[in-house]
Amino acid sequence: MGSGGGISVSVGEPSNNGGAGGGSAAEWDPDEDPEYQRALRHELMSDDDSIFFDPTKMDTALNRNTYSLQDPCNGEDGDAFDDCREEQECTVDGGGEGVNMDVVVGGAGDEGRASRGTQMCVANAEAAEADDEGVIPLPVFTLQDFQRLNVAPAVSTVEPAPDTLKNMNTNVFAVADAQAFQTELGGFPVAVRAYPVQYTWNYGDGATLGPTPLTGAPLAEGDWDIPTDTSHVYSETGDYSVTLTTYFYGEYNVAGTGWQPVAGFNEVASAPVPISVWKATVRNVADDCNENPRSFGCPGTN
Repeated sequence: MGSGGGISVSVGEPSNNGGAGGGSAAEWDPDEDPEYQRALRHELMSDDDSIFFDPTKMDTALNRNTYSLQDPCNGEDGDAFDDCREEQECTVDGGGEGVNMDVVVGGAGDEGRASRGTQMCVANAEAAEADDEGVIPLPVFTLQDFQRLNVAPAVSTVEPAPDTLKNMNTNVFAVADAQAFQTELGGFPVAVRAYPVQYTWNYGDGATLGPTPLTGAPLAEGDWDIPTDTSHVYSETGDYSVTLTTYFYGEYNVAGTGWQPVAGFNEVASAPVPISVWKATVRNVADDCNENPRSFGCPGTN
């Protein structure tokens, strides 16, 4: 497998809350990942809430948690309500009066709603928008939101390039980094993590490979015409363009409430790699180029 770099951190543009995306993650065994991918996974998993690399929870449609904010003073009346609100007073980031609200798992009307034991300071104007149960639903970071982030594509490499030979193994490999973003959704700060999990190559001659978790790997120095998990043999000469699509799995965390999966993969295309496929002709030549520089196969001759 190819080696990867460190985690790249980018700042995404604020996203609008669009409709929810579809799709689910493919089955894969993270323990079979290359060493560098396992190291990235360890660095990304910052808390126990993460299901980022739990194969049993990769079906995002069946394992989505709903997080909300709930007024801890809801249900109190009169002086008890005033006393509770005074205890929960806080100052929001950037200044301004606010109230601490409980972060809960579950949405409005959910009888199984439970506190996570953490709170978030919410501006008084936003807290006033809570429903009769004192609940404010947190926005969902959709696949469309994920696709609007500037996720860096994998580096696509073809070897040999820009020229290769007909009926010879041409190797391809990808190097993709996990990436972290900070953005905003519905007025809430959102942390997003993107991780490459699948790859598809289009060799330009009608043949494709993937989606596959295989990244491929560079050949050893001096090697050529070596079959690999991602190599391809061109049967015709000509000019082709090798394209690579990387599928990124995503998680998001709204205002520190907990990590949730993005429903669907973000498909990111790499820059095409042009390649010319040539035909090799083998002939027996008796001449010595030093003695007869114009002989067939000598430099400068056809």
